[in-house]
Amino acid sequence: MNREFKEKLSRKIEKNYLELEERIMQDIIRRIRKTGKITSTADYQINRLIILGNSSEDVERMIKDALGATYPEMFELYDKVINWEYVRNKDIYEQINQKFIPYEENYQLQQLTEGYIRQTQGELENITQSLGFYLDYGNGKRVLTPLSLVYQGYLDAAMLDITSGAFDYNSVLRRVVTQLTNSGLRTIDYASGHSNRVEVAARRAVMTGISQLTGRISEMNAEKLGTDYFEVAWHSGARPSHAVWQGRVYSKDDLYRICGLGTVTGLLGANCYHEYYPFFPGLSERNWSDQWLEEMDREENTQKKFNGKEYTLYEAKQQQRRMETAMRAQREKVDLMRKGGAHPDEVMLAKCKYQAQLDEYARFSKKMGLKQERERIYIDMRGRIAPTDKSVMSCFPEEMIQNAGKDIKQYERYKKILGDEVGSLANFGQIKYNDAKQWEYLKGLKAYLEKYPSSDKRYYDASEKLKELGIKKGVLLPPVEKQAFILPEGKNDPYHVMKRMMERNVTDDDARAYMKDAKAMFVQWNGQRQLFVSSEGMCLISKQNDGWIFKTVWSKHDFDGDSEKIMEVLKNVGL
Repeated sequence: MNREFKEKLSRKIEKNYLELEERIMQDIIRRIRKTGKITSTADYQINRLIILGNSSEDVERMIKDALGATYPEMFELYDKVINWEYVRNKDIYEQINQKFIPYEENYQLQQLTEGYIRQTQGELENITQSLGFYLDYGNGKRVLTPLSLVYQGYLDAAMLDITSGAFDYNSVLRRVVTQLTNSGLRTIDYASGHSNRVEVAARRAVMTGISQLTGRISEMNAEKLGTDYFEVAWHSGARPSHAVWQGRVYSKDDLYRICGLGTVTGLLGANCYHEYYPFFPGLSERNWSDQWLEEMDREENTQKKFNGKEYTLYEAKQQQRRMETAMRAQREKVDLMRKGGAHPDEVMLAKCKYQAQLDEYARFSKKMGLKQERERIYIDMRGRIAPTDKSVMSCFPEEMIQNAGKDIKQYERYKKILGDEVGSLANFGQIKYNDAKQWEYLKGLKAYLEKYPSSDKRYYDASEKLKELGIKKGVLLPPVEKQAFILPEGKNDPYHVMKRMMERNVTDDDARAYMKDAKAMFVQWNGQRQLFVSSEGMCLISKQNDGWIFKTVWSKHDFDGDSEKIMEVLKNVGL
């Protein structure tokens, strides 16, 4: 290794650790400012800074400068920790000013650094070994883009934070997803052509990277201990291709040949959480016997039923992942609807759908005997999405929540035509799914008003009531006065209307008044005949050539039972 490369490598190590120390210190200061004291977590993080090679004097100075505190204030802050029963290392706070641990004696830091070097083939970049972010420029060759520097830089920081022990992995993953989305990244493209949402890609890259780093450290330890054998860890719900070799002992060559070490789908590949540790044949005792592994294999392959479908343990875990993905997508939808100014009812329905998904997830996990992994859902850092008051769920029928998108669009169409008749979105849902009679009425009213936009609800209601009474005179509409004439109709009965007028003592003016003062009209024969209804009488006109003629008329004194019922119904609906 030449001098130039040594210096380059040294600078990268220094840069990575300095940035890690800065993040740890920022979190310590945040906790102290929030509580006014050194909390248990801050105490733990201070100890991690010591392990990273800082002296107690260095740490004290960094805290003092960051807080802008005086020495008396620092003494008070430290005294509270010294008197705390569960403090990890009182010497740090007793102003003993210990010397830092030299790198040559700091075996934990040496091990971690060597692991990073092996993981990255000496480059100390892209510690997770992620292959996103690639783009296809049209020649069939995928090229690593400058965006990868942003992506891999955040992932490298996440790796150092978790493996240093200073931060828990859920907090780090939430932070890195927020950083990536704030940078404008939403999806990550891979050389294979596959694409993932940023939260999925980041979590997989970090978790896989940690597993791979653990593997590198295990191999380092095995070299130092002089063994070529390893025991591969066992975990429940492993994918079938991994379940056949987990929990057993292999030589290093067998890790590659049997377990697929170094491949995307094998040991330490994508989404693989298996680890392996040095093993000494004849001396070490296996953690998982063959008999125990066979028993667990039978147990995990015993299917459990949920909603009519059966799942093995592995299948159940995969279903959990699909449910979590669907919930993250729904959370994003709600967030976009809120930011886009969608109707509050629509936002609430989308929230209710998300709550229904959460409830289903909880029921499924309980039935399958699985731990809920809600941190996978909340990794997007979108905050609370579910309704604050869960009782609001009762406003929306379950079917409507499950078919939210389709029902919202249908509601908008009904609302546009029927207005207040459908009420709120929740009311619309209750009618559609719980009140069959009212739903049929709304569908009929909507169809009627779409076909006859000049009419209104009163005429439809009157028409429906008349049908119930067995009176079917045609389509009931608002009256439109016509210019009609009292003329002979034809050869067979040329003076029918005149005869009826004479018999019923109805004049020409009376006939025209019935039309002019009509409350409604029945349209018959596809519009070829129209019956006008007024409180004083009724008249029937018929289309002839391009005009209209009176067919027959009668006054209120000649109303029969049907005529009287028609007038009563019109009065009841406000006509």
